[in-house]
Amino acid sequence: MKKQLLAAAILSTLMLGGPVLADDSVSTKSESTYTPSSNGGYESKDTIEHTDANGTTIDRKAEKKVDVDSKGNKETIVNIKTTTDPKGLMNKSSTEIENKAVEKDGKSEYSHKKTVNGDVVEKSDQEQQQQ
Repeated sequence: MKKQLLAAAILSTLMLGGPVLADDSVSTKSESTYTPSSNGGYESKDTIEHTDANGTTIDRKAEKKVDVDSKGNKETIVNIKTTTDPKGLMNKSSTEIENKAVEKDGKSEYSHKKTVNGDVVEKSDQEQQQQ
């Protein structure tokens, strides 16, 4: 009887104390920079690191560069990399997106590439004459 009461007391303590002892910390860290250039362009960088209550870490880095020349031609490059790492081993995934837009001499060119875990899943190139 005493063993059963002791076992019930231990089990109750673990059931009630388990959520309190669990690691439910959530954290988010972000950093942004913006650097203008003399020609009207700029560079910006954003970094976000987030860890949820389950221990999954998500890192997102976005970089944007806009360059304008003396003729008004513009080149915009946007790169985004997201890495998701759930708690545990060998289960990290990554997504990279590369976009480039060029407006030059009345033409627009756009390219897009998306890579998931090293495999290209989307890729496109477009060119258009501006009116």
